[in-house]
Amino acid sequence: MQEFFFANGWSDGLPVAPPTHEAVRATLAAAGRDPQEVIGPIPPRMRMASIEKLAVNAVMAGCRPEYFPVVLAAIEAALDNDCRLYGIQTATNNTSPLIIVNGPVIERLGLNAAGNVLGQGCRANATIGRALQLVLRNVGGDLPGETDMATQGQPGKFTFCIAENERESPWAPFHVERGFSREDSAVTVIGASPGHNVFTYGCETGREIMEHLTGAMTALGHNNVIFPTGPLIVFGPEHAHVLARDGYDKEAIRQHLFRRARIPLSRFGERTVRGLKHRRSRWFAEAGDPDHIGVADHPSHISIVVAGGAGIHSQFVPTSFSYNPVTRLIRSKG
Repeated sequence: MQEFFFANGWSDGLPVAPPTHEAVRATLAAAGRDPQEVIGPIPPRMRMASIEKLAVNAVMAGCRPEYFPVVLAAIEAALDNDCRLYGIQTATNNTSPLIIVNGPVIERLGLNAAGNVLGQGCRANATIGRALQLVLRNVGGDLPGETDMATQGQPGKFTFCIAENERESPWAPFHVERGFSREDSAVTVIGASPGHNVFTYGCETGREIMEHLTGAMTALGHNNVIFPTGPLIVFGPEHAHVLARDGYDKEAIRQHLFRRARIPLSRFGERTVRGLKHRRSRWFAEAGDPDHIGVADHPSHISIVVAGGAGIHSQFVPTSFSYNPVTRLIRSKG
């Protein structure tokens, strides 16, 4: 059976779970929605997607039935125009949709928000992220070398799903900042590159952590130099608590990065500067700094979550294509 799926191009290169009638029915039942309901065309080939087709791919990805409402919310977020999914899928860039999960659903489904949060080992994280990718491939026609023209790609094209470590965060959860309550469960989707690890060896203060982070964000060549999306910072809990201890809330962090994470235009060639002035026109119109380029056009465009386990590590995650992160409520059955 696996060879049949591989031969028809219905896999991401890894074995898939057989989408039996029984498994698909159980997955549909967990969402409580009409199997023939259409949620919209899936880029890049703009094929229509029914709830049933999405359930088939969730089963193939290895999802338990109770994961399906999270998968549906992630797909609905990805289809929002602000996500700009078509551009993410078809560009030579390595961008892929990143799913961030918040709320009580994290504990209920056993999503990993702690150690190795961006790595292997958790069925919920791995299969929810994979389900989105299989939908893009099998329904949307997102095929490497045909519609997906990524020069190198990234591991996030297999699966790219994290949960926020709300228990260990000193700040409000990401979805609460975006207008939801703590009792709500929600997913956020944004186009993202692989994270740049920020290892603060020897640092003891929030200011030192911020200087290391700023240094990582002011290298040439990452997507937030070119794209106005605004970067994502995934703080490890240890970094978050040191920053909070030293008086940094999320707004102070955003203001610091907006002011300090700027690259002199003198480091770029003339042609690159012309391109930046076109693609980052809002920065040059509003920031009041014609000699530098910042990583965000406005402090509010910098997204901050807390995820991971013990250790002096955080990640700067360059983003691109998406106008904004898109957050959707996870709708429970009924």
